[in-house]
Amino acid sequence: MKRVFVDTWYALTDAADSDDAMVQLAMEELLSDRTTLVTTNFVLDETLTLIRYNVHHAAAVHFWYTLQRLGSSGLVEIVRVDESYEALAWQIFERYADQEFSYTDCTSFAVMQALNLTEILTADRHFATMGFTLVP
Repeated sequence: MKRVFVDTWYALTDAADSDDAMVQLAMEELLSDRTTLVTTNFVLDETLTLIRYNVHHAAAVHFWYTLQRLGSSGLVEIVRVDESYEALAWQIFERYADQEFSYTDCTSFAVMQALNLTEILTADRHFATMGFTLVP
């Protein structure tokens, strides 16, 4: 089964997000293909916080329960960023002083490298800089 990392959940919840339509279409296509969407607890923390502050609390709660349903159906896999991933993330963060990578992005890079994932649903060009293929 195909697996794609997901970094851009926020665009699915905020219609004002400029990447909303593009990400929504790509997400629908991935789900219809029964692609497993891989993400991390760090990405979800970042997403829930953005939704809570920029949309509203109820939208964050709705997002969480939708994600849990997708996880129960096997369509979403949440990877827990542990000490080993954080060690790899720190190496990336420290090495790329010339880039404006967030620490959360570095944890995503580490997870993707460790799991041999090459595709990512995101509009964040930092992932292309690290050699990943952006979807859409």
